[in-house]
Amino acid sequence: MSKSTANSPEEVELTDGEVVVARGTRAVTWWVRSGDAWINARGWPGAKVEQLEPGPGTVWQCRLDLELPRGTLLMRVESRPLATARVDPFAYLEREAVRARRRVLRTYFKVGRRGALLREPEHGRSE
Repeated sequence: MSKSTANSPEEVELTDGEVVVARGTRAVTWWVRSGDAWINARGWPGAKVEQLEPGPGTVWQCRLDLELPRGTLLMRVESRPLATARVDPFAYLEREAVRARRRVLRTYFKVGRRGALLREPEHGRSE
């Protein structure tokens, strides 16, 4: 049996998708760090993308299978509607209808042994 190295490829399984929540939808996408750029995991070379059957409240969902070197940085981006301030029930008549403002959360991971995702503390806040 050969020893694995820090850059040995690991199989990583991720899930992208969009689900219905209060005031809109919550979307999750995954990104892979390549040099100075972030590449959408769906477009990663050799990525296997499988469209999953959407369940109740699911707009779409995909399973992504990637082979990535151990130590590769991943970013999970979650976008969801912000909570709105309570307003007069008839206030909607006085203003134009607009989509709910969104909150975007970025969480960073590194690929570990056997494809485990290891959370990275607040990596790249300025990116």
